[in-house]
Amino acid sequence: MARKSRKHPELAIPVSKDTVGYIRLSVLNRDPHGSVENQRLMIEEWGQKHQVPIMRYYIDNGFSGKRFDRPAFKGMIQDIQKGKIDCIVVKDISRLGRDYITVGYYLEIFFPSNNVRFVSIRDQFDTTDGIINKDKSAHIQSRTRMPLINLFNEQVSIETKMKVEDVLDMKAQHGEFIGPRAPFGYQKSSENPSQLVPDLVAAVVVRKIFEMAASGTGVTGIVRYLNGRGLPTPIQYARAQGLAGNFDDGNGNWNSRSVKYILTNRTYTGMLVQGKEKRAVEATHEPLVDPKVFDAIQKAFQARAYNVVPYGQPADNILKGKVICGCCGGKMQRKHGTGHADWHFFTCITKNRLGADKCSGMYAREEDIFNAIYRQLKDYVNEHYITNSAYKQTIQEFTSQISDLTQRKTTAWINAMEHYEQYVQGEISKEEFRTVQDVANQAKEVLIQATESKAAYKKQYARFRKLLSASSKDIPLSEIVDCIDKVVVDGGGKIVVKWNVP
Repeated sequence: MARKSRKHPELAIPVSKDTVGYIRLSVLNRDPHGSVENQRLMIEEWGQKHQVPIMRYYIDNGFSGKRFDRPAFKGMIQDIQKGKIDCIVVKDISRLGRDYITVGYYLEIFFPSNNVRFVSIRDQFDTTDGIINKDKSAHIQSRTRMPLINLFNEQVSIETKMKVEDVLDMKAQHGEFIGPRAPFGYQKSSENPSQLVPDLVAAVVVRKIFEMAASGTGVTGIVRYLNGRGLPTPIQYARAQGLAGNFDDGNGNWNSRSVKYILTNRTYTGMLVQGKEKRAVEATHEPLVDPKVFDAIQKAFQARAYNVVPYGQPADNILKGKVICGCCGGKMQRKHGTGHADWHFFTCITKNRLGADKCSGMYAREEDIFNAIYRQLKDYVNEHYITNSAYKQTIQEFTSQISDLTQRKTTAWINAMEHYEQYVQGEISKEEFRTVQDVANQAKEVLIQATESKAAYKKQYARFRKLLSASSKDIPLSEIVDCIDKVVVDGGGKIVVKWNVP
């Protein structure tokens, strides 16, 4: 009997370690069949059909496929590197991710180099029949099909997000409510979820809050009234109505923030202000407060922010930590005027604590500081003025540029995909493919930069409009205090504002 050759021993079939399921639910998920449980069920059925037990699951709930820093995904990669995983099963390739290049890296390099089998059920893709299999025809077919799927998934992710944003913006323009939850005092209409209607119970509380504010009761007094009568907070009331989810319930009591949110929310006047573009539409639903009463309450809040305080109550120190002594560079402390009168001033903490030999000490009345801020704010706004027409023109230029770059990126990707197929089939070298791939990556980066520049310009314009409103005292100074880096009080009554505006 002939001896068996020892030069070419038969390849041993690898012993399976752990077969795991990976599940990702997108933040923009609109597929009722793509829930976590449905993905798990599909993976379980695959395991039963192929007699492969699914040992555990890695689940990222509410994460975009464009990101690869998802916690469960990172944990799975670490377990692969530790040799704990032999096979990964997903519903479809888009669960792994929606970035063409990165997904390709995991499928073509990372998984094979770690001897990990990858199965995508809906795509009918299994590396046992593709990358790992030695059958050349199956190998080429699987490897040339995956870039097409990856490219499609990435484009779907981008287009889906854009479509959702466009639809929401269109709804906002037409005065339809697009929020996930109705404000306290309202509920979504059972006939039309985009229409707000008063909640008969909660609306009584909201009307009472506005009534008390209009009659001169301060926020603290309103909070005391609500808590004294044991009235449920907005989140408690929503819980009682069936709200589920991970929301902060606080300590169960009303506070100044929740009351002021209601008193400054223009939704209660029957107007909706929604979306990234802050689309404002009047008379969209029944108001719970008269607009004139609402505006009067806002002016009272603004008066407090400008230190014009009714009822002798001191305003909050909105400049806390921002007023700096020009002598020693230390922070200045806010204090009451003589005899605790209804005015305030700032004085150097260093001088107060360490003596005049450490700092001569600067002093300024709060009123003078506010006046200096308004004067210099007007100068800043005039220097950086952006007209509406200039803004619209610039946005149009960005939009046209992004449209052109999107077309270039798509063309570059298609070209890279074609060269990828040629590379897999041995028609071109790896270096030739990498050159084309670099062009596609560069086109993608240029598009990202243009998109980010457009978003940054929108933020710049929104910030400018806010500063403009504050300079004319249409909004409280407290709303733009984050744009103030510091206020330096120097000798001779000199006050200089350093702006924190990119």
